[in-house]
Amino acid sequence: MHLVIDGYNLLHAVPELAAAERRGKGRDALAAALRLYREQKGHRITLVFDGGPQGRPGRASLSGIPVVFSGGEKSADQVIAEMAARHGPGITVVTADRELAARCQAQGSEVIASWEFAPRLMSAAMDGGPKDLEEDEPGWNFTTRKKGPSRRLPRRLRRRLRRLEEL
Repeated sequence: MHLVIDGYNLLHAVPELAAAERRGKGRDALAAALRLYREQKGHRITLVFDGGPQGRPGRASLSGIPVVFSGGEKSADQVIAEMAARHGPGITVVTADRELAARCQAQGSEVIASWEFAPRLMSAAMDGGPKDLEEDEPGWNFTTRKKGPSRRLPRRLRRRLRRLEEL
């Protein structure tokens, strides 16, 4: 899975990272948390921020996480929407911006709200390592009750739930 993250949007959704932003270390703290998340989950991550060095668009790396700066001409939302148009269903966008979410969903990309992703990110950052299988995981369900199409959630919701489980 390839996650494209609206950097400042996620930064302000996590209280610990927002506090680091007030001290001028927000980008670095977010990148460090994402690095731990990537090590645990193995997802490909691209972080997108508004602005950039000298107001120019560009690319960089923070704690090993690829970062795209939008520059002065475009906003991070425009850059993310262009990535969604280019890659379509191949990416999952993390943002709380409703307009951006609608634009990305129209291109076929999955969208996860920042407030939904934040607990997963901080859990991975606090654990600092891969999780073992949970002991209370349900095993085989021995029921013969059938689940036909009438009991299924719509395809869009099933796909969204699968993406959330992968996070």
